[in-house]
Amino acid sequence: RYTTSSEGEVYIISNPAWDGWIKVGMAIEAEDRCKGYQTSSPMRDYKLEYKKYFDDRRKAEQVAHSLCSKKAKEKNGEWFKLDIPTAITCIEKIFIEKNNA
Repeated sequence: RYTTSSEGEVYIISNPAWDGWIKVGMAIEAEDRCKGYQTSSPMRDYKLEYKKYFDDRRKAEQVAHSLCSKKAKEKNGEWFKLDIPTAITCIEKIFIEKNNA
């Protein structure tokens, strides 16, 4: 269903091992994605900080990455050196603009 379904969530995940870094990604269900990350951490310390539903999660993630890149101090793939409130604002902006279009 992951490849055929366009709807889903854009999410923010953090891990205290990488202070100040967050991951902005997409999934059909963000909680399931976070559980998947836990298997790579012996401390099981990934935290789902935020999620937002979109009809087109791929497009929303792409825009979120672009907006977060402009605000982040550093970027590495889908990981951003960015505070969580700023990242949430970026994602909320996508949702607001989509609904006002």
